[in-house]
Amino acid sequence: MARLFLLLAILLAIFWWLGSRVRARRTDSPPADAGVPRQGADDRAQEPMVPCAHCGVHLPRSEAIAYQGLHYCRAAHLPEANGRSGDNGGDRGGPA
Repeated sequence: MARLFLLLAILLAIFWWLGSRVRARRTDSPPADAGVPRQGADDRAQEPMVPCAHCGVHLPRSEAIAYQGLHYCRAAHLPEANGRSGDNGGDRGGPA
């Protein structure tokens, strides 16, 4: 009977140890060089992308230039840049 209790105690200790290892791995953050996007709460923290009103390229909102309620990818695409007013078919991102 003592052997049965000893075996049960050993098994419980092993399960407790394995459970603590699993919990520890869940709280650890993945290495920075993993390159795998994490799912869940981090998705809400991602920055929204906005299109350039001139050429349509999407870029993060923090990198965009906001002007009169629209977003632009560079200063040259602003409506008043280089004496232009509005979208007159100027630079569309092609070769100059």
